[in-house]
Amino acid sequence: MAGTVVGLDIGSSTIKVAEVARASRDFRIARAAVVPTPYGAVLEGAVANTEALKDAISAAFQQAGIRNRRVNTALGGKAVVVREIQLPGMPDEELAQAVRFEAERYLPVSGENLAVDYHVFERAKQGQRERTEVLFVAARRDVVDGFVNVMRQAGVTPEVMEVTSFALMRAFQKETSDGALLIADLGAESTDVIVVHDGRLRLSRSVPVGGNMLTRAVAAALDLEPTAAQVVKEEKAVAPLGRGVPEDPTAARVVEAVAPVIGDMVTEIRRSVEFFQSRGSDRVRKAILVGGTARMPNLPALFADELGLPVEVGDVLVAMPADHAPAGSGPVIAAAVGLALRGAEP
Repeated sequence: MAGTVVGLDIGSSTIKVAEVARASRDFRIARAAVVPTPYGAVLEGAVANTEALKDAISAAFQQAGIRNRRVNTALGGKAVVVREIQLPGMPDEELAQAVRFEAERYLPVSGENLAVDYHVFERAKQGQRERTEVLFVAARRDVVDGFVNVMRQAGVTPEVMEVTSFALMRAFQKETSDGALLIADLGAESTDVIVVHDGRLRLSRSVPVGGNMLTRAVAAALDLEPTAAQVVKEEKAVAPLGRGVPEDPTAARVVEAVAPVIGDMVTEIRRSVEFFQSRGSDRVRKAILVGGTARMPNLPALFADELGLPVEVGDVLVAMPADHAPAGSGPVIAAAVGLALRGAEP
């Protein structure tokens, strides 16, 4: 690894940038920053306001003090589809066409606007037939081009664009080598759920339940504008664990408002666990929560009770030494750190 490697994670709520450097035999976070994404600049996983977004990306680098402008970045949420499929044995040329056909089923866009990549995990025989296990990634090409364009306008050169799922696997690599691990990225627009089994991505899905829904619930309950509701949510929202009710009447109303949304999150994560285990795989041994919502008090304990699993917050600032990073940002910058680690091999 020469110099440092930078990961850039552009979300609909925040922009995260992290610079990773080698520290003896391991790595350290040299610099990191989290800045707000301008309202409406990223919608449904795609760039919606290039001018505002490029300025915010530049601000993130300036705030972090990062001079290296060559980055690894990623797509996530609704912008990308990741699936593991089984296909009959066939020549490589036919396999590429078959994978593209499968991708079009999950992301129905015109052929020219569909970007597809895939990896063959295994070729094996089942009786007299050959089978091929494939993991594919598909995204709309115009979405990819939109992010590449805004980064270049911000003076940033994207070296690699991958999927947020892989970045999170890399950020918690030491946790993924033994049995089945679930990682839930509690984002603003959606919750991305992945299951990693013995170091291999076995399930990836995005569900449209996220922090913005919590904010809207608070806004409706207290008759507030979204910006004010966001502040109140961050100050007073607590996962409803047990029968206790906050003494603060405003806090009590906030807890009551967010409870159904948190319930929806739990339901979707439980469905992911059940689907993974229904395929005859090992049981999920632990869940890790990342993203801004993961910092809500009582949330890991509530998820643990509801899922029947050990649940913890994935804090990369605990897992890795950091020179300069915002306090409390560990769960938020996890994907950015994982992206930087992609290029941080010896």
